[in-house]
Amino acid sequence: MLEFAARIAGAETVMSQLTSLTPQIKGRVKNAIQNLTTDLLRHVKEDKLSGQVLKNQTGTLRRSINQKITEMDGAVIGSVGTNLSYARAHEFGVDMTMQVTVREHMRRVKSRDTSFVLRAFNGDKMRNRTMDTLGTTVVHSFQRNQHIKLPERSFLRSAMDDMRPEIRQQLVQAFRGMF
Repeated sequence: MLEFAARIAGAETVMSQLTSLTPQIKGRVKNAIQNLTTDLLRHVKEDKLSGQVLKNQTGTLRRSINQKITEMDGAVIGSVGTNLSYARAHEFGVDMTMQVTVREHMRRVKSRDTSFVLRAFNGDKMRNRTMDTLGTTVVHSFQRNQHIKLPERSFLRSAMDDMRPEIRQQLVQAFRGMF
């Protein structure tokens, strides 16, 4: 077994310099992370949610994307995300069967021949419907199984992967010139 000992000359000076630089380093890292989360937020909205990955139907998902900077235990954490429940299904994909409740609603009968409509509804289905004289029917509330299959359409993780080189570069630049 090989053993050796080393002594750093001026270790106290190095430690005091590092301690004095800590607020400066933290400030630079915080600024870099703030800039990066802003850039990531813009990239997600402009380059992922404007029809490239997901089509913009109402704009709700795009408007819900937000950024947050958190400081805890000496760490600076930047996050970009959304609180919409359906965003997770788009980001990771989903393949499941679930029971859904169809609310009671009115259905207009296209044919005025109500005997045709009454013949069309048989057995259990007939119990859930009542016919009125104006050619509409009430469809009472019922439950059914529905299979949901959405392919993965990553807009957050893929944006982060796209920006990975820029993230590294900006964090390295935050430390450059400090020592």
